[in-house]
Amino acid sequence: MQSPPFSSAMDYQQKQSPPFNESSDSKVSRKYIHNDLTFYVLSKLPIKSLKRFGCVRKSWSSLFDDSHFMTVFRNHLISHNNCDDHQHTFLLIYQPDCDDHYHPELHLLDSRIKLNLPPPFSEHDHSLSILGKTSVNGIFCIGQDLIGGNKVRYVLWNPATEEFVNIPPSPNEVMSKHPLLSVFHKFHGFGYDQLRDDYKVIQYVSFDSSSCVGYDLDSPPPQGNAFHGDELYTDGACHWLVKGKIHDTIALMSFDLSHEVFLTTPIDERSELDYGPELDYGQLAVLNGSIALIINHDNNNIFHISILGELGVKESWIKLFIFGPVPSIDWSLIGFGNKGYIFFRKKDDELAYVDLSTQIIEELGVKGEDCCCKIGVYKESLLSIRGSSN
Repeated sequence: MQSPPFSSAMDYQQKQSPPFNESSDSKVSRKYIHNDLTFYVLSKLPIKSLKRFGCVRKSWSSLFDDSHFMTVFRNHLISHNNCDDHQHTFLLIYQPDCDDHYHPELHLLDSRIKLNLPPPFSEHDHSLSILGKTSVNGIFCIGQDLIGGNKVRYVLWNPATEEFVNIPPSPNEVMSKHPLLSVFHKFHGFGYDQLRDDYKVIQYVSFDSSSCVGYDLDSPPPQGNAFHGDELYTDGACHWLVKGKIHDTIALMSFDLSHEVFLTTPIDERSELDYGPELDYGQLAVLNGSIALIINHDNNNIFHISILGELGVKESWIKLFIFGPVPSIDWSLIGFGNKGYIFFRKKDDELAYVDLSTQIIEELGVKGEDCCCKIGVYKESLLSIRGSSN
């Protein structure tokens, strides 16, 4: 067990912010709520609401500069993240057998339950992956590469009801092709279309590796952006980190699955990947309903965690944590679990996690080789995959 040096983002500011209670607020009237109670209530609001309330009172507009308020806000955010008895952390791991062949196993870490894969798959299948960072309405999307990425198959599966559905192949898989033309498929997103009460899988399809590139969507992504392979679904949209037209910028790209439109949110971080490893792209997660971004700066295992208040608004990013360096961590992280736990592989292949509320690293007692394990969030649900209309 090891406790790395943690600090809040506010500790990095040399200038101390003014106290929450200004002189103009010192006189308490019976007509107003006491400042201490106001402080308590505001610390439990989402960032978007806090930003809007900043115009009500001067002291409210500077809450994010108040170190005490930020401590209370962070503690509430973490303690109320995924506090649900039906929500679990899943682990998909490939384990070697006596013949040195690797087979997939799916576990729920919170309840220490091993799940049986749906009938289309078995523990002898290779190249299986749970797509995305989370189940959607209690439903997993399982993908399998066939023939080196030339073909893929997707299956939707609800472990609670044992229902599964094979997703039909996309048009480019069934149309006739030139015998010398190679087609490669890469998963890019899975989510729920609220308007149509249906699920969608987004693929990136490339022909002959370097020729024309197409999307299984009517709406192409904005030009000049290169996808980073870190996909997140929340609130009816898929989200990715992208590299913009200017090489030293990154952004969050979001795709509304119901209206099939893109939205880009700039990020206050700079990427110097073309000039040196000064900033890793980072990874996305959900903390208490908000999109979170964790970045490893300078490849020195100092991690910065920010959350987004409002899509499309660059100024709504709020940096919550800066912690490290943690030399035992092998970047990149392998997933985000229940209660805001951040999971990673140590350099000795031991799987471990950081509990942000206690600032302690704990090991799972399981070893996982590079690219052989994935962790995410699963929430039980009895909803049918085929929707309310079945």
